[in-house]
Amino acid sequence: MKLIIALGIKELQKELSQVFKDNNIPIFSKVNIEGFKVEDNEVDMTNWFVKESHADFSVMYFAFVPKSQADVILKAIDHLNLSRKRVNAFHAFQLPVEKFV
Repeated sequence: MKLIIALGIKELQKELSQVFKDNNIPIFSKVNIEGFKVEDNEVDMTNWFVKESHADFSVMYFAFVPKSQADVILKAIDHLNLSRKRVNAFHAFQLPVEKFV
């Protein structure tokens, strides 16, 4: 079992959602998130409260899937990124799920 997490900008959420649907993932979840950047792209550990004017609105999709489906989804997201050549690429990763109830 794997936990797949995929991130993308909010404007492209339908494309990311479609990857899960096209790959027969019957249950997945979406969370709206705000991402922040420090202007010089270096983390400023003294500034814990970044100005909200620098917020990027994104979405995070996640699903628990068998390993075989995790590989397929990651390849599909990679293919989508390569075919679109966009500045804001989708990001995805998998984590092992060792136990669950």
